[in-house]
Amino acid sequence: MKYVLLLFGLLLSAQEKASFYFDFDQDTFNPKQNELFMSWLNKDQNREILVINGYCDWYGTFDYNDTLAYKRINTVQEQLKTKVNSSIFFSENLKIKGFGERVQTRKERRYNRRVDVFYKVIPNKTIVEKPLVYDDPVVYTGQKISEDPMPIKEIDTELQPVDPEELVHLEAIPNRYTNAKVGDKLVMNNLYFYDRSGIFVPESLPVMEELLQFMVAHPKVKIEIQGHICCQLGEDPEDIALVRAIAVHNYLVANDIDDTRLQYKSFGSTQPIHKIPEKNEKERNENRRVEILILEN
Repeated sequence: MKYVLLLFGLLLSAQEKASFYFDFDQDTFNPKQNELFMSWLNKDQNREILVINGYCDWYGTFDYNDTLAYKRINTVQEQLKTKVNSSIFFSENLKIKGFGERVQTRKERRYNRRVDVFYKVIPNKTIVEKPLVYDDPVVYTGQKISEDPMPIKEIDTELQPVDPEELVHLEAIPNRYTNAKVGDKLVMNNLYFYDRSGIFVPESLPVMEELLQFMVAHPKVKIEIQGHICCQLGEDPEDIALVRAIAVHNYLVANDIDDTRLQYKSFGSTQPIHKIPEKNEKERNENRRVEILILEN
């Protein structure tokens, strides 16, 4: 039986998560975060490490941030290995994934510079060291980006147990995409982004997950992600419509949807639902949208 966790990946009901944060463009902990990490690492409990995910903020290129995410993972991994055969061991099905900047879950950039460790507390477990294998090895480009490091203040690293109710049987999920035919176009209702950005607000995560669940359950489906904006006629120099279509594309790819199944396109303000200028905020919201066109199923 297949299950999907509504937060990035296949996980177990007894699983817990710890998040650790990095300063801008850094792959080692600052003193405060190192203290928090070591406090967690030295807890008197056996832990099976299931998943290690690395993230960056959006500043810099995809290639650079992909590499930086794996460097951050390596920092955490090397510290975990110091406790192997005492209180830490790695699952036989350990998953290591660097998402770079492709998944932005918080508006404040500093909270996207992190590594998440998913684990289970296992009493009386025999410790067996396993080799670590990266899902997607990347090549460091050597590119440098410049910005004064932003110190992180009092980041909360409390452990967050996964709610068993978040484990959902795929076939039981009601999904409005399920009966869509080739040529159908569906609006991603209630998908909202921060102003002039491709970062969706946390409240929009269920909208993204609905599309992800559909793509997982229907592996032959191919789609085009279409971005639209409101409020202005003519060309948008920043092409926010394209930025947002790419954000949906990157979310799906980051959650293991094959890139060959996805296309994206910007229509700017050329296909408004309501005439521009709009009369009210409701009309602006309906013009400012992302649509999914079914190409194959």
